Amino acid sequence: MRRRSSSLQPISSISLTSMMDVTFNLLIAFMIVAPTLKHGIKLELPKIAASNLKPKNSVVIVIRNAPEKGEEERIYVDDKRTSPEELGEIISALYEKNPELDILIEADKTIPYEIIARVLYTVQKAGVEGVGLVTEPAPK
Repeated sequence: MRRRSSSLQPISSISLTSMMDVTFNLLIAFMIVAPTLKHGIKLELPKIAASNLKPKNSVVIVIRNAPEKGEEERIYVDDKRTSPEELGEIISALYEKNPELDILIEADKTIPYEIIARVLYTVQKAGVEGVGLVTEPAPK
């Protein structure tokens, strides 16, 4: 048997078609999924039949349960974690920039009333008058 020797030439070009197809598919998937994601803080809001609020200039304060016993509840202002002491300063600074500021409070349904009252007092002390409590619609 005779072997044929052929001169193998290295391929110096890369086919980008398949890589671009994958990238395009990922881009489309993220464009579809991204609007449905609210934020990464898991809450179980109370279910109450209430009217919808549509504030124009709003800041969301999220109050989440402590992950372990003995820890304080976690407070977030627009997805940035803060301490209860810093909350007043942050809200005051935001209110100075925008006097028409509205505050939306999202609190887990198991948060003690005392914590929510402290946050409401801090917001009131900062001078903000428009405050709303966010709930989920009640099942019909």
